[in-house]
Amino acid sequence: MNADADILLPPTPSGAVPGGVELLVAADQDAPLLARHAAGRALASWTRERREIALLVISELVTNAVLHGSDGPASVVSLSIRRSGRATRIAVRDPSAHGTAPDVGEHPHPGAGARSGWGLAIVGELTDRWGTEQGADGTTVWCELDD
Repeated sequence: MNADADILLPPTPSGAVPGGVELLVAADQDAPLLARHAAGRALASWTRERREIALLVISELVTNAVLHGSDGPASVVSLSIRRSGRATRIAVRDPSAHGTAPDVGEHPHPGAGARSGWGLAIVGELTDRWGTEQGADGTTVWCELDD
């Protein structure tokens, strides 16, 4: 599989967005892998530890968007990574407008024996802030990593 073949980049000369990264991926089982590969290249200058944290968070957010906020491979999930002051904001948007993400205050922890449901708990532990935004055109789950 060519990881770049399924990534739909915005119409910019290099695929890069000034001040960050934006990409769209089909909401299928390969979406987390494709998002990690693209983000990994974009974050190559980061320290290994910081990059691994960001890639794990991206994988969890994209997985949640695919599983809980899409209608399958015909849907598209977007990922954006932007710098804002001394923080990096990671945002994943899915097409669901019916409230797929819990409120931030819920800090969902599925329990020690759970095999799944750990995504937002991991995001909450590894990032400095996270939240959700609901709109008629979809749901965004975002998080920020401070420098």
